[in-house]
Amino acid sequence: MQFENVVARNFDVDFIYLDIILTAIWVLLLIKSNHRRALYVGVLGIVVNFIIDYVVWYRTMGVRVIYELPPWLSPEVFFVYFSITYGMIQYSYVGVMFTEGSNKKLWTLLLFTGWISIGLTSQLLSLDDSTVHVARIMSTQRLTEILVVLAEYSLLVFLMQRGKFELTWRRIGYVFGIGVLAFFAMEITLLVPGIRNIDLGNLIFNSLIEWNMGAPIVYLLLTFSKEGNRSNVMESVRAVEDC
Repeated sequence: MQFENVVARNFDVDFIYLDIILTAIWVLLLIKSNHRRALYVGVLGIVVNFIIDYVVWYRTMGVRVIYELPPWLSPEVFFVYFSITYGMIQYSYVGVMFTEGSNKKLWTLLLFTGWISIGLTSQLLSLDDSTVHVARIMSTQRLTEILVVLAEYSLLVFLMQRGKFELTWRRIGYVFGIGVLAFFAMEITLLVPGIRNIDLGNLIFNSLIEWNMGAPIVYLLLTFSKEGNRSNVMESVRAVEDC
């Protein structure tokens, strides 16, 4: 498997319009379903995505490259749009999947059908055929991503052994599976309409690794927000302080 590659997407501005509409519908469904914590995670995702994509990858490291944008769309506006749509939907989806009592199958169906629908529809519409062509040029970052995933899941195992955060081997496997699913949903729904130019090796690597840098953190945040877990953690901290 290559560690140096270009992960690109090429689409018309029609896709942006549809993507914004889908995100608005998604947020309304979160509100209507009373998934308040998942919505907060989505807002966090917007901030995190903007910092990573624009500040770190685009401005600092040059990993994110813009080959083509319409004249009226500046890189800054593009990254705001990009962060809002994928940040909100992916992060809040993972939040829903870590929420007890939620209809996980329905939300997964909405995720896949929503993204594949806007991808295919954008190929048929001719509202605005201006081209957007962006890419990530990944090299040594791949090794860093693997190390981050190993560190975060080692932390989950460490916490499990101490009886924290309701963790079991099965729960850790579930967290990993949701991380894979969240990113695979994006990759495959870009690949099918021809928006994503990606080979099988990158599809597998991205699905296994990319979102699993975030899934353990989201799980810990949501589980920590439960009153019982906050109390347990605070008691552990106080016990250490008293030693």
